[in-house]
Amino acid sequence: MLVWIWLKIQKMQWQKRRIMKFPSTRNFFCLEGIDGSGKTTQLELLANALEEKGYKVVKLREPGGAVISEHVRSILLNPAFKGIMDDSTELLLYNAARAQVIAEIILPALENGNIVLADRFAYSTLAYQGYGRGLSLKKVNELTAITCEKCFPELTLILDINAKQSKIRRSHRDETPDRLESEADLFFDKVSEGYKQIAKENPDTVCIFDAMLEKETIHQKILEAVLLRLKP
Repeated sequence: MLVWIWLKIQKMQWQKRRIMKFPSTRNFFCLEGIDGSGKTTQLELLANALEEKGYKVVKLREPGGAVISEHVRSILLNPAFKGIMDDSTELLLYNAARAQVIAEIILPALENGNIVLADRFAYSTLAYQGYGRGLSLKKVNELTAITCEKCFPELTLILDINAKQSKIRRSHRDETPDRLESEADLFFDKVSEGYKQIAKENPDTVCIFDAMLEKETIHQKILEAVLLRLKP
């Protein structure tokens, strides 16, 4: 009996370390999903729809969005570093780029009454470096807590697509795959499952949508979810 109680306590403590809740920031929204899910397209549709309704919108991409962050992006996505960059280096660089864009772009934009739409944010790091690379989820979350101490999306919108369909979509792009895009299908399967787990563990702040639906159908679902949050 005592052993059972001890195991139960250990399991609860492990879950607490793994599932870390971050304080959300009003008017900050993020689109997430594996490469080829359509998140960038949906972000543009969402931004246009909100601007038509009179909202001021600031868009950004991750990694990037600020001058320093864009320089970090060029390192992170450079195919020349495939097989060279250590997973922990990758994790730290993503957070460094994020810290800069929060300080330089996101917080000032929110303070000026804008809506901020991010093409990726911290859940990308949890999905890609945590679930995909297999780094400690505890370590990823603790680093995120430091980087995003006062700034985390009010609502994250995940576009769900499997690795096979993602690969088909990406094959139609007229550009050379970057370091992350050139990963194997197994990696993207892990990332995709990570996103599903994130959505399951954060139902109040994360919505997940089937990325294989019609583009306009997805857009209307996303717009509805965001407008619901923007109500006074």
